[in-house]
Amino acid sequence: MRRKRLLGTLGLGAVAAVAAIAVVVVATHDEADGGNSPARPVLADGIEARASIVPRTILFGDTIAAHVDLVLDRRRVDPDSVRIATEFLPWEMIGEPKRLRRDAGAMTHLETTFLLRCTSSPCLPANQSAALEFDRARLSFTQPGAALTERKSVGVKWPLLLVYSRFAAANLEGASGRTNPNPWRIDLISLPAVSYRVSPGPLVVAFLVVAGALALAGSLLVYFAVPRRGPAPPPEPEPEPEPEITLTPLEQALVLLEDADRADGVEDRRRALELVAEVLIDANPELARAARALAWSEDAPVVEDTSGLASRVRTVIDLNGNGRAE
Repeated sequence: MRRKRLLGTLGLGAVAAVAAIAVVVVATHDEADGGNSPARPVLADGIEARASIVPRTILFGDTIAAHVDLVLDRRRVDPDSVRIATEFLPWEMIGEPKRLRRDAGAMTHLETTFLLRCTSSPCLPANQSAALEFDRARLSFTQPGAALTERKSVGVKWPLLLVYSRFAAANLEGASGRTNPNPWRIDLISLPAVSYRVSPGPLVVAFLVVAGALALAGSLLVYFAVPRRGPAPPPEPEPEPEPEITLTPLEQALVLLEDADRADGVEDRRRALELVAEVLIDANPELARAARALAWSEDAPVVEDTSGLASRVRTVIDLNGNGRAE
């Protein structure tokens, strides 16, 4: 139950962090636009337009995109009546113009894109570079419910385009053989001010807070996911030692009769034979007499004879715990 509560708390914390990011992004978005966004609440004549070229500095033969962005108030301008008339000669359009429309409340954003390219001699720079300015685009429109004859129009100015020759690199070296470190030029006056969709400062802070929360949540999950060590098991009892085998006197005597490596084997074998004879005198007189004959023989009893007798004794009799034959 404690883990479930903790996981639920982590989930609420993650939701709160995401909501905080959303608030920061929305707030900073409004601040970062700085009036550069086309969706302005108040528009002159109900419509505003801006033209741009991407890229602004090109080499001869490159393709460019000419954009016309306009924002209009649908209460004062009919979006379907908007027409853009422009001329790019000697540049040629590649394909049909692309038009994109976005509506937000009473405002509409229309974006028209023209893909252009020029590979003919009029577009070739006479020197290292040439500045080109297209004729103004003519934007016409009508008010909602107005007749087509009541069209209004405004002009839209294109920014300056810089075209460089692809052969200019051969002219960059002077008489000294050194290359000009700054052969490119740019129109600094027409550059727009730097703007951000979201202010970097608050966004970095929000990301750091979320990263810290996620790192903490991951650490807690790992902590609860690792299995806990239980108490150490009790030590296993030591195995009991094997019981020592205790031989009866008769068994010991039979072992002596079969052992050929003892230093005083002759005397031990005689005593063992006499013990065998005493034990077997009642149970097996024949074996008892044979054992006594070997024990008191003039020649020393050898292992070959005594071991054979011991084998006969083991197969004929059963031994009890006290070394007596039953």
